[in-house]
This record gives sequence, structure tokens and C-alpha cells, in this order.
Amino acid sequence: VHPRTVADGLDMAKDATLAFLDSYKTPVSGEDKELLLSVAKTALRTKLQPDMADQLADIVTEAVLTVQRPGQPIDLHMVERMHMVHRSDKDSRLVKGLVLDHGARHPDMPKLVENAYILTCNVSLEYEKSEVNSSMVFSTAAERDRL
Repeated sequence: VHPRTVADGLDMAKDATLAFLDSYKTPVSGEDKELLLSVAKTALRTKLQPDMADQLADIVTEAVLTVQRPGQPIDLHMVERMHMVHRSDKDSRLVKGLVLDHGARHPDMPKLVENAYILTCNVSLEYEKSEVNSSMVFSTAAERDRL
């Protein structure tokens, strides 16, 4: 059999499969949690151990339903996966909110704060040494007092 004949047969099979899938598919609601959970379990069980896949399927489904807005496509950029080196796989969990993993900056800072105000900004709040080197040189106290 010529290789071109085999390639044409594969293309025909692909077209027939896509046509069958288009006729067989059923529209689903993105709000059906049980359906989303079963899809996530099916996908994750091919990659992970079943108990870990079930735990992550719950987390993934809840994360998708959390960021979903009615009438709009799901923006998966609103979900971020953080890898914490000091945690085990079983400690994985969904945090609905803001995660700050910087920890305490001083040993006397409290480990837990309730009803706190949180400032989020896009600038560095750490001390940075200036790039401009300047100095004030006085030869007498009178010169210093004038400034």
C-alpha cells in the first residue's frame, strides 16, 4: 500500500470522526457543577493518582465556578497556581482571595491578623538606594546654618 493512500485514509477517518462528534455533542451549561467535576476527574485521573486527582478536581471545579461571570467566557487568567515548596500534595487547597506568601518581615510581627486592611499597589515599598550620589560639604557651622 502506498503511503499516500494511507495518509488519505487517515484524513478521511479524521473527517468522519469530526462529523460524528459534531452530530453527537450536546450543549451543556457551564454552571452544572457535577458535569464539570466529572470532566475534571476524567482529565486528571489520566495524569495523577486517583485520590490526588479527585482532590484536585474539586479544587479546579470550584476555582472555575468562582471566576465565572454570567454571559461571559471564563477567564482562566483569574486563577493562579502557586507551588509552595514546604507543603505536601495533600495540603493543596483553593484560596478564594489574595495570597501573600512573603511572610513576616520582622520576628515581632504577629503570625495572624484578623479584620486587617490590605493595601495592594504596583510599586516597591522596600528601601532602595538612590542612583544619584550627592553630598553636602560644609567648612564651617555658619555655612550649614544658612542652608
